Amino acid sequence: LWLYMQQFYAMFLKRALYSWRNWKVMVAQFLVPLIFTVLALVVARTFPSQQDSPQLDLTLSRYGRTTVPVALETGAGAVAAKLAAAYTAQLLEQDSWPENITDLPDYVLRISKEEGGAFSEHCVVGASIQQRSQYLAEATAYFNNQGYHTPATALMLLDSALYSLLAGPNASIHTVNHPMPRNISETAQSELTESQTGFAIAINLMYGMASLSSTFALLLVIERSIKSKHVQQVSGVYLSNFWFSALLWDLINFLLPCVLMLVVFRAFGVHAFIWDNHLVDVLLLLLLYGWAVVPLMYLLSFLFSTAAAAYTRLTVFNIITGTATFLTVTIMTIPELQLEHLSLILDKVFLVFPNYCLGMSFSQFYQNYELITFCTSNPIAHSFCKLYNLTYQENYFSMSEPGIGRFLIAMSLQGVAFIALLFIIELQCVRTLCHFLSAPCRRRKKVPLVVETVLQPEDRDVAEERKRVLECQPAVESMVGSPLILQELTKVYSSGPTLLAVDRLSLAVGKGECFGLLGFNGAGKTTTFKMLTGDETVTSGDAYIDGYSILRDIKKVQQRIGYCPQFDALLDHMTGRETLSMYARLRGIPERYVAACVENSSCRRGGGNKRKLSAGIALIGGPPVIFLDEPSTGMDPVARRLLWDAVSRTRELGKAIIITSHSMEECEALCTRLAVMVNGQFKCLGSPQHLKSKFGSGYTLLAKVRQEFHEADIQLFKDFIESTFPGSMLKDEHQGMVHYHLTDKTLTWAQCVDVYVFGTLEAAKEKYGVEDYCVSQISLEQVFLSFAQFQHCAEGRR
Repeated sequence: LWLYMQQFYAMFLKRALYSWRNWKVMVAQFLVPLIFTVLALVVARTFPSQQDSPQLDLTLSRYGRTTVPVALETGAGAVAAKLAAAYTAQLLEQDSWPENITDLPDYVLRISKEEGGAFSEHCVVGASIQQRSQYLAEATAYFNNQGYHTPATALMLLDSALYSLLAGPNASIHTVNHPMPRNISETAQSELTESQTGFAIAINLMYGMASLSSTFALLLVIERSIKSKHVQQVSGVYLSNFWFSALLWDLINFLLPCVLMLVVFRAFGVHAFIWDNHLVDVLLLLLLYGWAVVPLMYLLSFLFSTAAAAYTRLTVFNIITGTATFLTVTIMTIPELQLEHLSLILDKVFLVFPNYCLGMSFSQFYQNYELITFCTSNPIAHSFCKLYNLTYQENYFSMSEPGIGRFLIAMSLQGVAFIALLFIIELQCVRTLCHFLSAPCRRRKKVPLVVETVLQPEDRDVAEERKRVLECQPAVESMVGSPLILQELTKVYSSGPTLLAVDRLSLAVGKGECFGLLGFNGAGKTTTFKMLTGDETVTSGDAYIDGYSILRDIKKVQQRIGYCPQFDALLDHMTGRETLSMYARLRGIPERYVAACVENSSCRRGGGNKRKLSAGIALIGGPPVIFLDEPSTGMDPVARRLLWDAVSRTRELGKAIIITSHSMEECEALCTRLAVMVNGQFKCLGSPQHLKSKFGSGYTLLAKVRQEFHEADIQLFKDFIESTFPGSMLKDEHQGMVHYHLTDKTLTWAQCVDVYVFGTLEAAKEKYGVEDYCVSQISLEQVFLSFAQFQHCAEGRR
């Protein structure tokens, strides 16, 4: 339990550091859903209100600047003139310009012909005043019938002029048009159209959540693409710790924008979401969506190898499974389309998508609130709802429409199902089952390929090692004397042309032994490491590490090995100290000792420092078996020596170390035994000195002739060497320095030192002016290169 909690803390801290160092992603997580939600609420505010329309003032100023023709005959009496003056006076106050004329019909016909349609836009009312007698005048109001309220406005202007003439200049008439109160049918229609607000909120919220939820897969894709996740698994992390720590942190992150959304609903006064403690219900709805969508993003992250592609395509996926499905079902519910039955079927099918459940939940929650508000407002409205079958649910979480219970249950089950699928994939249950069922067919297919390799000659040391491994009890031997045992380990790539990458390797590596695995690119070294660490499946054979089989107990195997991969599997958002601290916790080092373990860790800036850090990850915690895949690549000479010292100290502690390298100097400095791998097979096996003695052909002679000697003198020395040591080959000559390969196989190293070569050269030193000379064995590199001719060109697959 203590180890489990410590690993959980390490994985949780890793996610927290990623969010902290990538604060821009965090800000995007918070702002994108909020921006879309605020946009939806602002748009919803522009929808027509369900309240009764306000009263309308009947004034000319509503039509803009207009021209009002006022017809008064020439020589009209005092009454008509005063009435015309009163009529004209009120026009200026209403942003209209009087046009004094004598014949109104003639004026209208003439001006409308001249101006065309523009005349109707600036001439809406008019008046004609005629004097009938000394005390009697006749007034006629004219109006443009293209305006809804022009008749009443024209009559109001004339009545106001009459009232002003009779009661004084300060008297006037103000007229308003107040609409009739809406009937119950109109009110119901307004209540139903109010659900457009819920629709807009649901659509925009799904757009925002599509972007937010896609960010949860980014770190997972990065970890898998750079193999950091695999190194964490090799370091012993439990799968449950890896995934549940990520889930907990992501749900905490998801909670923050959800709370901010509730603040937005409160600020905008969205009554459907804030009335009667509905904020708690909305928060529950959002959290259930997070519970469902985060594991779904984890599942889909396996489909991508780059974070950018994952974010873009997952956002599109969320939009399609959310907005598109939501609109499809909503449109099909329109009665005129006669697709209600199909919409019910699709509604049940789309319940597997969290984004669809989120959109429908918000839309129906809002719709249910509006129906409850209307249908329970008065007895008449209640009767109207029954008459037109407008159903609502007092319990918002009801399973019947427009309740949202079925969506909440669906999202709850989605989270459980997606997490279960996640662990099925991680535990490779399906692949293991398929591997077991296809084993007989696979065995028949690969027998011919293996039989062909049996016919190839095998080195005696390799054969003796195979015999020793096959005769021992591997499970027992790996616990007692040899922590690592490979028993006929084979890997065949069958996708495309069949390729035998690793061919029946058998090997036992003892405690305190550093075993070097040499080979050209494509020989199968990295493939072997991947099989031993669980990154690749094993075609046939088995391997035992500290008593556990890589086929049956891979989790226990991974807890007992350290692994430095060929390419640095380091997370850029963590410093070197933080990285080593994380792996120390995964290894089970007590928390009080973690700081001491990483005290001398270096900051990770250049490529060499990254390799040092990768090697440190493999060595930390002192696992019984350590795999180092080209650990010194890119290191400076000082750092390389420090690494060699660390590896040597680790080996002296009784650890089994397996190392691959292209540096022969490194292999000679570290390895107690090594093997050269060609085409997936061991071609030789033994200590460096044993291999040089067995496969080395002759010796190397380097001699320096004094500068005062001429070219003819140097030629005499070369003739002397070639005659004294028959078969000698001149490899290089430059500035008096000659390099010979002595190919006489009868010479032993003791003869070279004691008698023959050194004695002969000492005798000829003065005669030929030899300033200095050196005789050495063939190097390990030359032995390695002697196997180059056997390596076929299949490097890309390994």
